[in-house]
Amino acid sequence: MLQWIVAESEQSKEDGVRFLCRYAEDLGVPYKWSTVMASLNTAIYDQGFMIALDGGGQVRGVLAYTFWTKEDGSEDRSRIEVHLLYLEAGFRRGVTLLGAVDALVEREKELHEPIVEIGFYCTPTDAHRRLFCKTATESKTEMHPCGMLSFYVTTPDRLSQYVERNRSQAMK
Repeated sequence: MLQWIVAESEQSKEDGVRFLCRYAEDLGVPYKWSTVMASLNTAIYDQGFMIALDGGGQVRGVLAYTFWTKEDGSEDRSRIEVHLLYLEAGFRRGVTLLGAVDALVEREKELHEPIVEIGFYCTPTDAHRRLFCKTATESKTEMHPCGMLSFYVTTPDRLSQYVERNRSQAMK
C-alpha cells in the first residue's frame, strides 16, 4: 500500500521530480518534456504536487494538479486540472490507482475552497474512453499543439463514489 503525501519539503519535491526524470520516456503524455516541467513547476507552486511512498519511503508515484486558469488568466480555486498521474510499473494495480484517486479527493477536503470540478486531458482513444468514463464525462475533443486531446470533467463526489464502489473489489 502506498502513502500519498503533498510534497511540501524541498527534499520531497526533489524526490518527486527525480522520480519523474527517471521515467520521462515512459510517462505516456503527449506533451514535450518542457511542457511537463512547466506544469510541474506550477503544481509545486499550487501545492498540488503529491508523491506516493512505499513502506521504505521510496517514491513510487506522482500526482500533479494545478488550479484552473480562467479565460482572463486569473485562478479559479474551485476547480483543478490534473496534469499527470504516474505510477511505477509494479504499482499499477487497481487498489493502488484507487488510492491515488482517494488521495486527490482527501487533499481536496483540506483546501480552503471546496473543489466543484476536476478536469484532465488525455489522448482520445477507445481504451481511455472506457477507463475514464467510469469516473468522468468527456466534454470536448480538439486539436492542440501536441495533437488531438479529449478533455474530461468530474467532481470529488463522483470520484469518492467510484472509490467506495470499487475498494473491496480491488482488494481481492
